[in-house]
Amino acid sequence: MNGTLRTIGQEKMIASIKSPKQLEKFLQSDVTTTFLMMGTLSTLDRYVAHLKRENRTVFLHAERINGISLDRDGIDYLAKRVGADGIVTTKASVIQHAKRAGLMTVQRLFLVDSDAITSGIKMARDQQPDALELMPGLIPSVIEHVAEKVSLPIVTGGMIRKPIHVHEALNHGAFAVSTGDERLWSSQGTKEDII
Repeated sequence: MNGTLRTIGQEKMIASIKSPKQLEKFLQSDVTTTFLMMGTLSTLDRYVAHLKRENRTVFLHAERINGISLDRDGIDYLAKRVGADGIVTTKASVIQHAKRAGLMTVQRLFLVDSDAITSGIKMARDQQPDALELMPGLIPSVIEHVAEKVSLPIVTGGMIRKPIHVHEALNHGAFAVSTGDERLWSSQGTKEDII
């Protein structure tokens, strides 16, 4: 199994940050890794610098950054000028550019039907990202199926709203869970939270 993503910390929670208000809540939590899903070309470097000063690991959701091209130059800019640790993307070409730029890579897959699962597994095998993010996260049997087919850490997210959702994903093969629900950032999914 690819161990690169495992260096981000021992927690099983990744904060998906979609607004500046969530940024501050994230910094007040014990979670150390974020999928930053906001920003523009003019604000991104400040957000990332602020998070890095607080010793946080920052993955940028490539398609959610306004004003940047996702070609080789754009990805180099994110790696060298902005200082991101990695990217999250749905695009295979971005994975290749990011790997060349030295960024960790998370391939986001939307699993809407069996064809999407099959093509997603093939894409993961071909592109070899550092991890996969499966969307939506409320599909334990599919998480288990994909985990059996690829030797990559699986992150799952989307519609995760209760601690039991976190536990089900982790118990079925997910390495970590990403969520924008700040209430779950502090719980880290302890057993007491299920009840």
